[in-house]
Amino acid sequence: MPKKLLAILIAATSLNAAADTPDTLDDITVTATRTESKVKQAPSSVTVMTRKDIAQKGGENVLETLRGTPGINLQGVGSGGRKTISLRGMESKHTLLLVDGKRLPASNDVIGPNTDYQYDWIPVEQIERIEVVRGPMSVLYGSDALGGVVNIITRKPSQTPTGDAKLTSRSASGDAGGDGHDVELNLSGGVRDNLQLSIGGQQSHRSAVASQLDPRQSAIEGKEKQQVSLNADWQPAAGHNIKLEHSAGQEKRWYNTITRTNAPYQSHYDLDRQQTSLGWKGTLGKTVSSVRAYQSSVDITNHATAPGTATDPQTLQDTVVEGNTRFTLGDKHFITTGLEHRTERLENPKLSGGNAEITLKSAYAQDEIALSERTHLTVGVRQDEHDTFGGETSPRVSIVRDVNDKLTLKASYGHGFRAPTIKQAAPGYSFQSGKILIKSNPDLQPETNDALELGASYSNGKLNLNAAVFDNKVKNLIDTRLNQTLAGGVQEWLYANTDEARLRGAEISVALPIRDGLKLNTSYQYLDAKDGDKQRLDRRPRHTLSTGVAWEKNGWKTNLQAEHLADQTIASPTTGIQADVPDYTLWNAGVRKAVSKHLEVGVGIENLTDVRLEDESTAFRHEEYPRTVRLELKGSF
Repeated sequence: MPKKLLAILIAATSLNAAADTPDTLDDITVTATRTESKVKQAPSSVTVMTRKDIAQKGGENVLETLRGTPGINLQGVGSGGRKTISLRGMESKHTLLLVDGKRLPASNDVIGPNTDYQYDWIPVEQIERIEVVRGPMSVLYGSDALGGVVNIITRKPSQTPTGDAKLTSRSASGDAGGDGHDVELNLSGGVRDNLQLSIGGQQSHRSAVASQLDPRQSAIEGKEKQQVSLNADWQPAAGHNIKLEHSAGQEKRWYNTITRTNAPYQSHYDLDRQQTSLGWKGTLGKTVSSVRAYQSSVDITNHATAPGTATDPQTLQDTVVEGNTRFTLGDKHFITTGLEHRTERLENPKLSGGNAEITLKSAYAQDEIALSERTHLTVGVRQDEHDTFGGETSPRVSIVRDVNDKLTLKASYGHGFRAPTIKQAAPGYSFQSGKILIKSNPDLQPETNDALELGASYSNGKLNLNAAVFDNKVKNLIDTRLNQTLAGGVQEWLYANTDEARLRGAEISVALPIRDGLKLNTSYQYLDAKDGDKQRLDRRPRHTLSTGVAWEKNGWKTNLQAEHLADQTIASPTTGIQADVPDYTLWNAGVRKAVSKHLEVGVGIENLTDVRLEDESTAFRHEEYPRTVRLELKGSF
């Protein structure tokens, strides 16, 4: 471990103000098996962020809230300073993002490779908890769960009338930009004994940040968003529940940039999001069944001032019908079975006929077997049928052994896959920029991952320690390959299964109460990520350390968080040549005080040391906001 990294770890153990509330081994996860289970007995490595943890982070969106979570790094993707999630070194397109178990449209590679649109669907104040499952989860969730799953679980309507409103203001240092505000409102209550409703809304704005190297360009794009949601929870009879959920949002983004001839212009994006869901859940004895249908869509329109050129308007729509049944078989087997039908539709002028769609039909089964009181085996398999490439089988097997009341050991194997996107596989799709012509390939095969993991968890009532080693073998990675040179020097590139990768590493997390009200939470990840030619994969830090402490007493809540990234390379987007970039550390701090039972105020400082990545190296493909003061006011009843 580098000396600088070790020094930060040692320093963190002596801090007297705080970070995330540590996960306890009794936290419950519903994502790892689609059933409720304790985190320590889940067949995968799981991190649960509670509502309290989320509030302490003070993140303005899901992306910033997840920062510092074990196994997660944020990768820069260019275009306005955008960032995406990387889970154990896997690309963001290999992590499936869910809201209450419902998949969000995957904008990565479907809409475009430099997008992060999927992270702004849910306002932070509407989140009850976030579950991060590391490792392939295609056995339960199908395509895109190649590297893991992030499930955002929202607050449910309550019978008792409740409400809260939160105002947040951010003021960035300097005059480059980055100021913003956020207003969130949530109301919930029962209109009848068996019917509860909730409504939520958000309005936010954050200005763009100008580049220090070239003020004509934006280092970080500006954003403005409006979001509203309405949920109804009805219990028509004992053991039966019907849910109707709808959310809609509009977002505007803008950034300044230049053309290839160095002429400045501004690019604007308008995004419209919607998701509507209707579901039923029923319990009969020890059997629980559910059926749900939902549709999600995102509509994107780009405008550019002269002399810029706008990209084509696009609409991506997912329609899903799914059902599952969970039941016990004897006293040693807990069975989960399910079916899913999903249709993905993309409207884009470059597609033949202006639109295309793909359909996946799936069936899965899982058995959680109690081999003994202390040993549990989980086996599962899923079969997906895709109307373009055919079928894909995704097995998983895991064994969990409680050595004693303090120590638990795990071993697992899982297979994951990601189906080719519509643009990659739909016949007739092509896109040309200058003398580069990119065409689809209907013969593509899915990207796959075969992963092994060994893990251990230890808890003595105070110290919570989790450790794991993992090995991911990724094959059939989809990229573009030069096919031929056409008249006029135009190069024709085809999507193809061109590469493979191996991502191995280890992670460890520690949660420890230091004294009354004072808690330490630290995680470290080592990652060795290489392609099929044994070359390093860029934008994957070899060392990631996230640490902090949290102190809570007499209505005061304070926290101090640090994230250190060390030993990484970043490839040039034009030449592909990798360059070493400097290590850096981000610090965040916050204090909140409950003024009364119904009112809380807070202040925080984000990017405490004012790290500007473009000052560190021009190779970085994203930027951090300047040092920012955050003021919060929250009222509730």
